[in-house]
Amino acid sequence: MDIKKLAIIVLAAAQFVMAQVSYNFNFSTYVDDNVFRSPEPTADVLTDIGIHLHYQPQNSNVLLKYEGDFYLYNELSERNFSLHSFGLSSYSSFGRKDQHSFYYGADVDLRLNGDTYNYYNYGQLYLYGSLFLNLQKFILKTGYNFRYREYSNLPELSNSRHYLFIQANKSLPTRTTLIVEADYGYKSFAGQQAETFGGRRGRMNVSYYTEAATIPSLSHIILLARIAQSLHPKIGMFVQYKKQISLSDQTDYLNADDYYQDEELFDDPFSYEMERFTAQITWLLPAKTSLKISGSSYDKNYISEQAYISAEDSLGLGGIRSDNGKTLNVSLEKSFTLNKTWIKTLTFSLYYVHLINESNSYWYDYKNSVISGSISWKF
Repeated sequence: MDIKKLAIIVLAAAQFVMAQVSYNFNFSTYVDDNVFRSPEPTADVLTDIGIHLHYQPQNSNVLLKYEGDFYLYNELSERNFSLHSFGLSSYSSFGRKDQHSFYYGADVDLRLNGDTYNYYNYGQLYLYGSLFLNLQKFILKTGYNFRYREYSNLPELSNSRHYLFIQANKSLPTRTTLIVEADYGYKSFAGQQAETFGGRRGRMNVSYYTEAATIPSLSHIILLARIAQSLHPKIGMFVQYKKQISLSDQTDYLNADDYYQDEELFDDPFSYEMERFTAQITWLLPAKTSLKISGSSYDKNYISEQAYISAEDSLGLGGIRSDNGKTLNVSLEKSFTLNKTWIKTLTFSLYYVHLINESNSYWYDYKNSVISGSISWKF
């Protein structure tokens, strides 16, 4: 076979595959006045470069994906890291007129830091399955997901997590939607974690006992209720109440003082009980523009974590830690549909986030504001 014929075959095959692959490229910049969520704030500018690829064969419900995000700090470049997700998902419909569906899938995720902060590196397996049942009078969703996360350089914090959930969704003639949900979560750790000892417990300056204590498993129940209302064909809003109840009376798990874009190490959701109220309004503006404004208020009571009353306190003299906070989120998004051979949509977004977290523990009493903008291309 000559080169010309081979080139024609390769190009034809590439066109066939390309027609079934969607590409999304995202470039975002964040101006963050407190990147470590600390009472002693440090500001920086972060850039997120995202590359997302989705492939779905013709006449198939199977979807394959790769999503990669690269986070770059302007001043603190040693903290640069990347997240990579490889996934497979599918669904099947059944019942009369295929009104019911079963969704399932698996993801493999990686976080990669540089050598200095490689203790944030992890590999993760996530498996999930859920049922969507259209019962005419209401919609019922139920499912299970399992996650195993392995911290390669913090093996004692590697963990398995299980969640079961059930949700009922009812739409009313008044253009009102009612949603109630109950979740059960269980988390177990792989090994042991050293406890703090003496000295300053401040950020990036922690001492440890030489003896470690086993971290017991943790579990909780989450109850959620939401009312969504259409106020106008272009305007909708919802209010939501969420309560998290711990089924564990104590834990030796210690939340990290540092926040380096790993929410779970900084504030593990299994380490506290919580009540949160949230409200959001969405306005679909002309020319494919949308505005969302949301706010929330929360109270957290930690199971057994001690509060440190000052930077000098090394004993936890504040009793059991408790936090309360408020958040404000504003987003404005504008999309252009181009439908060119090389680009389908172009989206511009602006975001503002303001967080106030008040705590009886010195290291968690902070404010944080983030302004960001992004451009997204879908090919």
